[in-house]
Amino acid sequence: ENLGKIKEFRLEKKVQDIYSYIEELFIKLRSKEIIPILILDELQMLKEVTLNGNRPLLKSFFQFLVGLTKAHHLAHVFCISSDSLFIEHVYSTGELKGRAKYVLVDDFEKKKALEFIDFYSKYVLKKVLDKKEKEKIYKVVGGKPIYLISVIDELKVKPLEEILDTFLQEEKEKILMFLEKFNYIKVKVDYEGEELEIKKDDVWKAFKAFQEKEKISKNLVKIPVYYYLVSHNILFLDPVKRDFKVSK
Repeated sequence: ENLGKIKEFRLEKKVQDIYSYIEELFIKLRSKEIIPILILDELQMLKEVTLNGNRPLLKSFFQFLVGLTKAHHLAHVFCISSDSLFIEHVYSTGELKGRAKYVLVDDFEKKKALEFIDFYSKYVLKKVLDKKEKEKIYKVVGGKPIYLISVIDELKVKPLEEILDTFLQEEKEKILMFLEKFNYIKVKVDYEGEELEIKKDDVWKAFKAFQEKEKISKNLVKIPVYYYLVSHNILFLDPVKRDFKVSK
């Protein structure tokens, strides 16, 4: 019923910009007792966009979203980003402080991951894996659903040890190739307009910190190192708790 109303909807006059268009659209929808939900994925793509060549788009865009939600109560808005550095930037600059809730859409915790393995193995393999097998899978691939699915799918044709050994070898090679560049070039990162050089020893120290812990404090990793590792999706930064964990 609501979908039909939306298909029939047209603005009665032309609008000069996208903000006005969306606002008038939502006002019209609310008049029909429809509550719009605006979902904006990969929002970090707007970080470098400017208006008229100099004004950052992001600031005015967030002001517009706050107007839609907190001020005028016209819609619900979900801003989604896989870039944890971008999310930290948004929070540290105060763009959404006190105006939005941060919701972490994370991998499964261990209990939920084991339950998922039971569910999916019953569906694919027509059996439940034993506790030892499930523990091995979780220890190697963690709680990322796509990895759990991949492992169980491969169990139709390969033994578990072979699957997990291959996974570990591939991840190991990725890290070694990543570190190899430090032997040949000076690696730098642009941090708030300043070029900072990254030392290989500092990267190794960051990796070693995870040998005993799943998460470490942001204070234990030097700024250029964590910025570089997070931007390359090797570490994940929780902008609220201010800690890191390894991205799997």
